[in-house]
Amino acid sequence: MKRTSVQPVLLCACLAAGLLFDPLGFLRMALACAAVHESGHVLVYILCTHKWPKLRFSAAEITLFGAHRLSRAQELRVLAAGPMANFILAAALLLRMQCRASYRLYFLAAVSLCTGLYNLLPFGVLDGARILQNLLPAEKQDALQRAQRTLLCVFTAVLLFLALRGDLPFGARTAAFLGPGILLAKELWKRHG
Repeated sequence: MKRTSVQPVLLCACLAAGLLFDPLGFLRMALACAAVHESGHVLVYILCTHKWPKLRFSAAEITLFGAHRLSRAQELRVLAAGPMANFILAAALLLRMQCRASYRLYFLAAVSLCTGLYNLLPFGVLDGARILQNLLPAEKQDALQRAQRTLLCVFTAVLLFLALRGDLPFGARTAAFLGPGILLAKELWKRHG
């Protein structure tokens, strides 16, 4: 009997609940910016290989992989394409607001900019960590991984401290801690699981 994963069901349930209780549209904007980000990766992958990549969806990430082996330069282009797509979207929205200002467009530009910057952090499975791995020689990879784990723990501890201080609204405190908290949990799960 084939065993199926409950992760897609949990992901769909969380998305449905989030979309039901999303009066400001933040989750919709975040999902749109994530789609733009991943589309940047896919587009550059197709330009490099002339093939469609396979996508693997999980609760915390979308992984792009394919049978075609990329050169180091191609992989760097594919990795940089996601954040670049977010920066291009943010710039286009800001230019559009020169003609007609809108809080919704401004907020979408901010979410897109934050999505691109967040993905450039040098932690876990984020693009920034993979870019660093591609830039460093093989003999420095272990030291890089140890440094990344240490920095991720410090970063998460600082954000947890800020979240517990209470100066920000509860939703903002939760959002500030959630991203790094998920990355740290994944890193610990990978090491001990």
